[in-house]
Amino acid sequence: MNKIIVIIISFYLLSINLSIAETKDCTQYKKLSKEYTKCKAEQVKKKTIEAKDKVAKSYDKNKKKFNKTDLKAKLLKFKNSKSQKEFLEK
Repeated sequence: MNKIIVIIISFYLLSINLSIAETKDCTQYKKLSKEYTKCKAEQVKKKTIEAKDKVAKSYDKNKKKFNKTDLKAKLLKFKNSKSQKEFLEK
């Protein structure tokens, strides 16, 4: 029983260390040095890519929802009509 608990705790601690190791610590550099700006630029780039992927996934999900609604057909009908009279007749 104790061995199982020790194993679980060790796996937990190892996973925490790996996630902490992913983020680069820029505080070790002076703020006006080129290494600091390079470090910060890499962090911003990584976060921007993550945000872009998140937005793209939500956009695709919402686009699928919109394509399933009848609102899309109504908007296409409105877009293709030349006047309001023609839109109401169809």
